[in-house]
Amino acid sequence: MRTVIYQYYDGETTSGNEAGRRAMDQYATKIGSEYIYEQDPYWREDLGRYSPHYGTFKPIYTDEFYEFDYLMYADTDVFPREGLDENIFEEFAATGADVGICEEWNAPEARKRYTIGGGINNANDEKWCDTIKEVYGAEMPRTKSGLPKVYNSGMIVWSREGMQKARDQFLKFASFQAVVKGAGLPDFYTCDQPYIHAMLEICDFNWVTMPYKWNSSVHYDPGQRSSPRPILDLRDEDYNFVHIQLNGADNWDADKLHRVTNLPTEEWFL
Repeated sequence: MRTVIYQYYDGETTSGNEAGRRAMDQYATKIGSEYIYEQDPYWREDLGRYSPHYGTFKPIYTDEFYEFDYLMYADTDVFPREGLDENIFEEFAATGADVGICEEWNAPEARKRYTIGGGINNANDEKWCDTIKEVYGAEMPRTKSGLPKVYNSGMIVWSREGMQKARDQFLKFASFQAVVKGAGLPDFYTCDQPYIHAMLEICDFNWVTMPYKWNSSVHYDPGQRSSPRPILDLRDEDYNFVHIQLNGADNWDADKLHRVTNLPTEEWFL
């Protein structure tokens, strides 16, 4: 089984991004995977403010990546836990799926209570689901309480067959964005995350929700603006990857990010 981990970054790199890619490179070596990092690929520049995010999909349209049986994409702010030797590709291969992605299990309820960033909330999630159903005929997944599920594109794992299906069947990025914009939705809903979420259903992929341990999040409480701002640490005891979604963390040094990845929150800033 030949595997590869792919990462990239468009723009001036920071200490945090450098630390993240070095940590992921070390993980790749440990599990016997190849590792490819690209600085400033600028794969797409015609998709508005979220153009850089669509670099996530570059391997799908690049022949060289089809030499691998499995590929994992990860953002550079996704950090492997120290000493991790569990092989994500072996776990994914055992599912027989074409695509694996992690759920943001806390996001539906948070978006019901708050508006996050530029208009990310439950009302717009519902409007987005209605648009996908009306235009493409796909019913988007929902939680047990009936809220639209949210999936995070910061870590996606593919089989070669899944990549080929995506290459053959994915809708054009710009046409998807035009539909979303036409519905009057905020720009966030035109980015890579809602896109991959929609494509998995529209194109009827054989996809699997990967265990949350592969994309555990730590981020600030969206409902609080006090200083110091409360941190939500959503890791379970068996977490493997930590998605450090803390404003400013891109500029932290490797030692601090190592503490965030591996220690309880009360020890991060010692």
